[in-house]
Amino acid sequence: GYLEVTVLISNNGKIKRPIVSFKGIPVEEISETFIFDIEDEVANVCRTFSIQNKKQEENLIQTLKQCCRKIIKDSTGKKPYTTINIARI
Repeated sequence: GYLEVTVLISNNGKIKRPIVSFKGIPVEEISETFIFDIEDEVANVCRTFSIQNKKQEENLIQTLKQCCRKIIKDSTGKKPYTTINIARI
């Protein structure tokens, strides 16, 4: 499976709702709250990092990757390839 999460950050540092897309993850096995769980987790993790700090961006990406993988592994038992994008708008 493949999971991609894009986090949009505005100029003033506000985090918009993340864009979550996936392929090859057995959605039948995932509850309807799956996307909401990922969105909540992304928001919680982003709050713990300084979004303005470029040095922390790589740590943020790695932490988000681990958290999103864990949500899917707990739901399906599978570990997807995970891509995290940070887009500043």
